Amino acid sequence: MIKQTPITRTIILALVFWGSSFQIAKAQDKATVLHDLNSLLINTVMVDFFSPPVASRIYAYTNIAFYECIRLDDPALNTLSGKLNGLSTLPAPPANSKIDHFIAATISFSYTGQALVGSEYKMEGWRQKYIDSLLSKGGNAEMIKASMLYGKLVSDSIIAWVKRDNYNQSRGFPRFTVSQELGTWQPTPADYAQAIEPHWKTIRPLTLSSPAQFSPAEKLPFSLKKNSPFYKTMMEVYTIGKTLDTAQKATAKYWDDNPNVSVNVGHLNYFVHKISPGGHWLMITKHACQSKNETVSRSSLAYTLTAIALFDGFIACWDEKFKSNLVRPITIINDHVDKNWQPYIQTPPFPEFTSGHAVISSAAATVLTGLFGDNYAFTDETEIPFGNQPRSFRSFYEAAKESSMSRVYGGIHYPETARISITQGKDVGNNVLKILYPAAIK
Repeated sequence: MIKQTPITRTIILALVFWGSSFQIAKAQDKATVLHDLNSLLINTVMVDFFSPPVASRIYAYTNIAFYECIRLDDPALNTLSGKLNGLSTLPAPPANSKIDHFIAATISFSYTGQALVGSEYKMEGWRQKYIDSLLSKGGNAEMIKASMLYGKLVSDSIIAWVKRDNYNQSRGFPRFTVSQELGTWQPTPADYAQAIEPHWKTIRPLTLSSPAQFSPAEKLPFSLKKNSPFYKTMMEVYTIGKTLDTAQKATAKYWDDNPNVSVNVGHLNYFVHKISPGGHWLMITKHACQSKNETVSRSSLAYTLTAIALFDGFIACWDEKFKSNLVRPITIINDHVDKNWQPYIQTPPFPEFTSGHAVISSAAATVLTGLFGDNYAFTDETEIPFGNQPRSFRSFYEAAKESSMSRVYGGIHYPETARISITQGKDVGNNVLKILYPAAIK
C-alpha cells in the first residue's frame, strides 16, 4: 500500500539553464528553434510527471512530426512512412502552394506535442508567439497561412497514427498482480508503489518486429545457491553498496534521472520531479547537434532517430522486465543477507531484469555514434539544474556504459543485468539504423 501522509507537495526544478527561454528572437536560426522546442517538450514532460516509457512515446511522435515536414528541404532525407510500423503515406504539400517547410515543421511539432502532453497551454502559447513573430516581421501572410495549414495536416495524420498504437486501450488494463513466489519482484520502499506500465509491451513499437525481437538469449535466473550467477551478482551489488566511494556516489546521482523521487521527512511527504532518462539523452543529442553546428534537417534526423531508439528500447526492456519478473536487490538482500542494507538511490517500481537505463542509453548511444562517430568527445551539462556537476566523456558509448553502471552503484541493479542489458540496447539501436538510416551503420 502506498504510504499516505498529511501533506503532499511537489518540487519543480526550473530548466532555464537548458537555454529554453523560448524567445522568438532566435527564430532566424532554424536549428536553434528546433533545440528550443525539444527543450520545451522535455521541460513540459517533466513538469507533467510522465513515466519514462510514456515520456519516450511523446518525444518520438513529436519529433517524427517535425522531421516529416523538414525532410522536404533536404534531398538526402527520406520519409519514414512505410518504414515505421503502421505509418502509411503522409499528406504531400498541396500542388502549386507556396509552403515554408520549416514553418510547417514547427507547427506540426507544436500541435503533436500539444496533443500528447498534459500542459497543453505551453505548446499552444509557444506556437502563438512564434506565429505573431513571423507576422510582425513582415512575413508573407498567405505563405505563413499555407505553411501552418500543411503543418497541421501532417500533425493530424501523425496523431491519427498515434491513436492506433494501443496506448489509450492499455490505460484500462488491470494492475500488475504481485507474485508470492520467491525471487519475483515485490513493491519496494519508500512508497511500495504499484508496478509502472506492466502492459507496455502491448504498445506498438516503431521499428521492432515484436517487443521480444531482442530479448536477451542470456538470462539471469534466480537462485540462492552460493555458486549460482544470481547469488554471486547479488552479493557483488551488496558489497559495492557497502563500500561506495565518492566517485561512485557521484555517478549514481548523476544518472539517477528518476522523474519522481519520493522524500519522506517525518509526517511530510513530497516529490522531486527531475528529467527522465530519455530526456537526458535527448539533451545529449541537442549538445552534439549544437557542437557540430548541424543544420535543422540534420538536427531533426538526430533527434528523431534517437527518440525512436529510446521508444523501442523501453518497449523491448519492459517486455523482458515483466516476463522475467526478477526481484530487486533491496528485497532479496534485506530478506536473506542483511536486513539493514539500503541502496544509495531510490529503487523504481518495476522488475529488475533488464535495466531500463542500460537498454535505452545503449540504444541512444548506438544511434548517436552512427551519426557523429565513434570517438565523439563531449561534456554533458544536463544535470546542472539538479545540482550535479558536468561530466565529460570520450564517446557516447562511454557515457552509456557509465549510465548502466550507475544503477549498480545506486544499488538497484545487479552487475550481470547491466552487462546483458547493454547488448540488448545496442541491438535495438542498430535495428533503428538498419531500417531508417543504414548509411550510419559502421
